[in-house]
Amino acid sequence: VFVDMMIGRRRFKPTWWAIALTAGGVSLCVALGLWQLDRAALKESIELKFEQRLGEQYQAFSAGDALDDIEYRKLLLQGVYDNTRHLLVDNQLHRGTAGYYVLTPLKLNDSDDLILVNRGWVAWGESREALPSIPPATSAGGVAGIANYPNEPALRLGGMNLSERWPRLIPYIDIEALQSQFSGRLLPVVLWLAPEQSGAFVRDWNPVWMKPEKSRAYATQWFAFALIALVFFVILNLRKIE
Repeated sequence: VFVDMMIGRRRFKPTWWAIALTAGGVSLCVALGLWQLDRAALKESIELKFEQRLGEQYQAFSAGDALDDIEYRKLLLQGVYDNTRHLLVDNQLHRGTAGYYVLTPLKLNDSDDLILVNRGWVAWGESREALPSIPPATSAGGVAGIANYPNEPALRLGGMNLSERWPRLIPYIDIEALQSQFSGRLLPVVLWLAPEQSGAFVRDWNPVWMKPEKSRAYATQWFAFALIALVFFVILNLRKIE
């Protein structure tokens, strides 16, 4: 379908390829803008759930308890840390600085079940070959923290290649892949160690890595790109009548 119309003293008659190119570009920009708005809404719901459950009291958790509906709940666990099997989650950013998350398994009392406790963030050292020193964790009086389901990585490049030495460097948390490294059953949840618990690592827990406001800003940009494309489409296809 071709367009041929008069706008003032100019003729608007775009070519078919200009129409197709503009339609495709505008559709893509609008779709990306709507996607960012959906992401903003999802992040808001996650943050709301996180903030609501932060206001709750710590609840005791032991082996055999149900794992459904415990995400972001404040839990108090009794067990013993295995300080011989630390894990370091690589390429974690904190305020623009790269580092690791330090995970230490906790064996729950009266069970062979284990839960990985994220003790916080530590910066990379001067050399990538020299891993940070990890002081032993103590569990006297119980281990308090926030339950979190590990996120699936956005991109997996092959399997998880584990080193032979401890602490083991891992690219992301994959409970199934890590199970072979432990004799007990790894629970499919990670405990974010509470800031008031002893330890030397940075703990600034946030359930989303980017605020909803930033997603809305990206959505606004995509909608602006769509509008700009339409404006240029009109301007570039107007011809002055001689």
